[in-house]
Amino acid sequence: MQRKALLDTTMRNYGPKARRFILFCEQHQRPWLPASEATVLLYIASLLKDGGIKSASLQPYLSAINNYHEDLRFPGPAKGRGVTRAVKGMATIQAELAVQEENIETQRTWLPAAHVRRVHEATLKLTPRSPEELRLLRAFAYVVVAFVTFGRPDTGTSLSRQHVHCGDSEFSVVLLKEKGRRHHLVKRHLCIPWKGVALLKELIEHWEFHRDTAWSRSENTQPDAYWLLPEDPKNFKASVANDWIGLALSELDCRPPEGGHFSAHNTRKGATTCARAVGVAMEKVCFFGGWSQFSSAVQHYIDPTALRDADMNYYFEWLTWSQ
Repeated sequence: MQRKALLDTTMRNYGPKARRFILFCEQHQRPWLPASEATVLLYIASLLKDGGIKSASLQPYLSAINNYHEDLRFPGPAKGRGVTRAVKGMATIQAELAVQEENIETQRTWLPAAHVRRVHEATLKLTPRSPEELRLLRAFAYVVVAFVTFGRPDTGTSLSRQHVHCGDSEFSVVLLKEKGRRHHLVKRHLCIPWKGVALLKELIEHWEFHRDTAWSRSENTQPDAYWLLPEDPKNFKASVANDWIGLALSELDCRPPEGGHFSAHNTRKGATTCARAVGVAMEKVCFFGGWSQFSSAVQHYIDPTALRDADMNYYFEWLTWSQ
């Protein structure tokens, strides 16, 4: 039961990270159970020296240490003021080194509604005549669906056909996999009226028709996975969303602004920024994005300098109709 309290992905990630810390302790002849805060600080310094792990990605390594300690009724040593200061110091050093080496990481930016509109139009114009064109059609459709549903990559790529519905008046989707919500018996259900986003129905039906046609010509039984095509492996990772977004945007030469780059989270950040620019109430933004209304996390997805435009209105103005 305690193991089930953690996501399967969390369990898979914790194991190798915990083993890495244990190996470090053995190499330096320091106890790993219970480990001291001093040992953890030395470990952080070692990770900094070795390179390859950024301070922003350090938390899972610390959580792995705390997790196996607390499971065995020991206090977690990888927390507290000393560890927090060490992580901040690691971030400062890495930032200074990046400047010295002219290896400054570009910022992940938000996806403009204008780019999504171009993808939307390209989807409706594309009649796939080869597996490559069908994969491009999927990439186009994914960008639009992920955008209008504020989707995370893991949530969007794991949609099932039985939980995506094209009704007479609305598009609806049940989100089975959401970060931090696996324990919830009641899954979130999002609905977008067809009149809210013009040509959304046509896009969904266009994609589903060509996907289902491809499966009807295949010798295999069509699975429940919404985005799966006959030539795909049975399961794909959430990171495939990066490939789909990259394919769709590069096909249309939709480029990020200077100093930025696009990734799978750009649809989510773009939707959040565009919705707020249009004037959508924060409680609606949080509902669609799956954030608590009291969470500060949503602020990281909003660019308050974004200026409202017609393409933003095209996708999100409907959310202001009842305000």
